Amino acid sequence: MKYWSSSRRDFLKAIAGLALSGTSLARTSGPLQRPVLIVGGGLAGLAVLDALQAAGRPALLFEASARLGGRILTIRDGLEPGLRAEAGGEQIMRSHQRVHRLASDLRIPLADYPFLEGDLVFRHHSRMLRFRLPSDLPADLTDGLSPWEKTRWPHRLHLAYTENADPVADDDPRSALQWLRDLGLSRRGEAFVRAFATVDPEQTSAAHFQRIARREAAGGNSQVLAGGSDRLIEALAARHAQSIRRNTTIRSVVIGENTATLLDAAGVAHVADQVVLALPLGPLLQLDYRPGQPRWLARWGEARVVAHELKVHGQVDAREFAALGIRQHIMGFEFPRMTWLLPEHSANGKAVLNATAVHRQLALVKEARFRGVQDMDRLLRQRLPLLRTLEVTTRGEDWENNPLICGAYTYVPAGSRGSPPVLREGPLVLAGSDYSDYSGWMEGALQSAEVAVSEILRA
Repeated sequence: MKYWSSSRRDFLKAIAGLALSGTSLARTSGPLQRPVLIVGGGLAGLAVLDALQAAGRPALLFEASARLGGRILTIRDGLEPGLRAEAGGEQIMRSHQRVHRLASDLRIPLADYPFLEGDLVFRHHSRMLRFRLPSDLPADLTDGLSPWEKTRWPHRLHLAYTENADPVADDDPRSALQWLRDLGLSRRGEAFVRAFATVDPEQTSAAHFQRIARREAAGGNSQVLAGGSDRLIEALAARHAQSIRRNTTIRSVVIGENTATLLDAAGVAHVADQVVLALPLGPLLQLDYRPGQPRWLARWGEARVVAHELKVHGQVDAREFAALGIRQHIMGFEFPRMTWLLPEHSANGKAVLNATAVHRQLALVKEARFRGVQDMDRLLRQRLPLLRTLEVTTRGEDWENNPLICGAYTYVPAGSRGSPPVLREGPLVLAGSDYSDYSGWMEGALQSAEVAVSEILRA
């Protein structure tokens, strides 16, 4: 059942339809009813809470920290008034209909990334190469590409290869890189794929990589929540403030035949007929399960790997981009492999430039951030010499070292079947983008919440 609709009224009609179809909702009302317990205050947990409350089903959410949002973290400190940067969830594809509907319901507008007219820029061997079409790129950058590859956008080469390829079976043992080579990817083309694919093609299974690439290709132009991704979190939290318990760490899950008991850090026991574990994979596996970790959870955890990313941002004069005659992106093989502008401008014309470190770039960026602003400033000015107004900050979030997150998203490694997780087992239900078709995306958090609520209401 798809529970995100254009309005809460439509959603309530959908819930009523469940009852009319013969699905029992007897356990959703009555004085002896136990609330559904939700562990995790990220977008998935808050979306489950919102949907259950709309359906008339009491629920209570526990969040281990004072901050809600999980992998959604908007940063405003150190920036000009009116500006923000995103350390986590940010981009929304036009195909992400769940996010669009929820934002509309919460009256949060979406904004397009600024699309400035002019050339694209590719950094190569300390040069800034301007181009309008792939065929404009110089020979020393494209030598070794096949004639077909030279006609494709360098940052979308992996998407071009997957567009018309036959579906890859889940049990195909090849890595994404092996599969792309079998499709004709040149050795030179590998450099483009390694730089611009969101997951490491050498480590990711071919089937999982193909699914990610096809969704990316079909997504359309990206958008962002106007004013900050955290507006989504704040609006949901404000709706249900009385049903959220912050700074409440759940240590253990005692699994019974028909109930589950949560033991928090203070030793308090919370009993429920149904518990939603809305946690990323890392913290989910670290919980103390009694009498032992469920086998289905252990098996599925072994079939996924947690990937990491680190965002860096700085302020820049947006007028400089216009004066240079370049679009919002500056790309290159090394960090920053891609930079992009957020849509907001401050009163004095400043904007925020974002970049993300992934794969082999992480060690370099972490070391620069550890050494402080001056080291990061030196690194970015060396890599982006055309931006004279760049003002670097080091504020951000290292998701890998955050014990409540343990990484940015999950992927299926090469050699693994990557079978879908068991989303419900006895009184336990999973929710979170790691258990969706859109791992690492806000759309995935909402998709998983949709499935979790459907499972609970049909029980």
